[in-house]
Amino acid sequence: MSRKALSHAVPGAVLVLLLLAGNAFAWSFALTGDSHDDRSGLFARILAAVGDSDMEFLVHTGDMVERNTGPEWSRFRKAAVSLRKPLHPVIGNHELNGARAKERFAERFGLSGASYSFTHKDAHFAILDNARGSLPARSLSWLDRDLAAHPKGKDGIDFLIVAMHIPPATGEIRPHGTRRGYAEQSRKLLAILNKHGVDAILCGHEHMNFTENWEGVLVVVSGIESIPFLPFQRRGFYRIDLEDGTVRETFIRVEEKP
Repeated sequence: MSRKALSHAVPGAVLVLLLLAGNAFAWSFALTGDSHDDRSGLFARILAAVGDSDMEFLVHTGDMVERNTGPEWSRFRKAAVSLRKPLHPVIGNHELNGARAKERFAERFGLSGASYSFTHKDAHFAILDNARGSLPARSLSWLDRDLAAHPKGKDGIDFLIVAMHIPPATGEIRPHGTRRGYAEQSRKLLAILNKHGVDAILCGHEHMNFTENWEGVLVVVSGIESIPFLPFQRRGFYRIDLEDGTVRETFIRVEEKP
């Protein structure tokens, strides 16, 4: 190749490399919740689907059991082992039954507490405990500090994601089982999310699959067990893709076995 031809080829090659580099960090994970005792068998099918995919882990937004008993947790562990990928849990209200419930939940999963955080590739995840139906000042302060300690643009972090069991009170979501003042607490939560540029908040609890743009924050609600007698419900889970500065959700339908 002549020097002139090489001078024209190099910029094109650099462009290709840059494009490849831009997609090098594209990755995905799965989201589900409210499996309870998996009466429908859908949780087992979701585990199998995630295990056979390129999704790197599963976030479970709580209510993994019904009454928080030892036998129920044994069945859950037996099912979850089949995933062969990490499972990141969120504490739900059904995990609160019994003494020392939050401490026992953290011990079960080797966590520092019911609220915790972790970083995976270019995304930081803050898991916030709101299982009792409130967002008290101490919980919001913890979230604010955690997000401040992991800002976008530092240490390779490009995405910030929050997960909690009960959805916030938004323009379209009025979650059940919340305490007095939850709407005001949700507004304070939104201020923290916007302050730090949080991309998405992942929730469960409502036994439905639903998304909303909450003043610039993507809200994804995922649940396996459906609401009895409510027609036209989607059964499945979400694939969450992170690429080119965007968090994108795709609903994956899973049918019950006949």
